[in-house]
Amino acid sequence: METINRRSVVLGVLVAAAAGGRASAQSPTKWDMYAMTGVTHPITLRYKEFAEEVKKATNGKLDIIVRPAGELPFRATEVVKVAGDGQVQLAEGYQGFISGAVPLSSMASLPFLVRTGPELEKVWPIIDKYTTPLFAKAGVKNLFYHTWPAQNIFGKGKPIRTIEDFKGRKIRSTDGKQAEMLKQLGASSVSLTTAEVPVAMERGVAEGFLTAGFNVIGAKWYEFVQWGWLGDVHIGGPDYTLMNIEAYNKLDADARAKLDAVAKDFAPRFRAANLGDEAKDLETLKTKYKVDLYVPPKAEIDVLIAKMQPYWEQWSASQGPDGTAMLKEIRASLGK
Repeated sequence: METINRRSVVLGVLVAAAAGGRASAQSPTKWDMYAMTGVTHPITLRYKEFAEEVKKATNGKLDIIVRPAGELPFRATEVVKVAGDGQVQLAEGYQGFISGAVPLSSMASLPFLVRTGPELEKVWPIIDKYTTPLFAKAGVKNLFYHTWPAQNIFGKGKPIRTIEDFKGRKIRSTDGKQAEMLKQLGASSVSLTTAEVPVAMERGVAEGFLTAGFNVIGAKWYEFVQWGWLGDVHIGGPDYTLMNIEAYNKLDADARAKLDAVAKDFAPRFRAANLGDEAKDLETLKTKYKVDLYVPPKAEIDVLIAKMQPYWEQWSASQGPDGTAMLKEIRASLGK
């Protein structure tokens, strides 16, 4: 009987040890992340770099799998709901594309309001203050933001040189505020996600589009671009990294802390890399791909700013008291 009991104790110890070994070697938490850019685009590659840093910092406990455009059956305009429902745990939410779901998240895309990276950095605390509760209602929170460079107009056919040259042109826009600007300038807007632009340009559905030189290179759109109008319509951000709140809360405390720390360190590097690419990529467009780039004079930009200011007030007022207050704070911060 004593021998049997000893064997039972030993067996129990072995079983417990095996169970402990399985627990310590259990599979990592896997998150899917929707990215709106293609597999070789710099934005996608930088998100993958972020994912690798998270995996390393958490000792493999959190494994973020970046899903480039086309890998998941979602549109860039749907990501607030997709992330909020937990269909993915992270999703890239470009301000223009999510303006329908959370309008105030796209305040910085009002034409000629926030035009540079430093200006966006300055007003980010204001944007964050007003958007955080709105994202929370949708079940998401912003982990960090990056930004595309200034949004300009690129196209083919007759170049745009003056305000008059906008009349009658078909230009792709990424949200309603860009569309309103084009309307006021006599052009018509075409709403297209990033993946839809090449076919639209090929078929003549659009003859130009708003984006950054960085994206013309990254998305290989230089194949059908002949000219660029560099008026710095608005900065290309924030581009939010939206996270499912429930998934975040399910992480253990250490993994959450490590994720937050990597995001805080990575975000400014992500923004700097994107903005740093722009001058180089514009030069590449000009010299290698023979794209005719034009910078309008300051006097013309001043006319456009003055023309759009009433629309800033109209649009923000349409979003209620918070919209009016948010615009007022941003204008005060920028001296506009």
